[in-house]
Amino acid sequence: MHTSLRRVLPAAAVLALLAACGRPGEVPEQLPHAEPGVEFSVEPVDGAACNEGAYRALVQWDVPPSLTSKIEVQVSEQRQIFARSNDAAGNKETEEWTSEGLLFVLLDRETGMTLAALEAGPGPCSGS
Repeated sequence: MHTSLRRVLPAAAVLALLAACGRPGEVPEQLPHAEPGVEFSVEPVDGAACNEGAYRALVQWDVPPSLTSKIEVQVSEQRQIFARSNDAAGNKETEEWTSEGLLFVLLDRETGMTLAALEAGPGPCSGS
């Protein structure tokens, strides 16, 4: 193999691998998404009612400690901070603003890596 090809091919392989990983904070096109071992959910709280398409929900996360314990949950396409925690597992209840299709993103605060992402379901508003 030509000497210059031996230098270019490994560099090209590294670039392809980095491109496949995506940029920090990037939301995958295919939702829901979760890194291996990460659990992330958004479910209506017990007894939640539908108020003009919105409901209260419980956001729960469980991240393997080998990944991180410093997490952040962002909401909506504007990625507003909803929750921050130094615990690998936890939960937080929303007010009555969760609605079908609302984006929730779980991030590693130290690296910015997207650990999980999903869109809220209709909850108690299905069929209304």
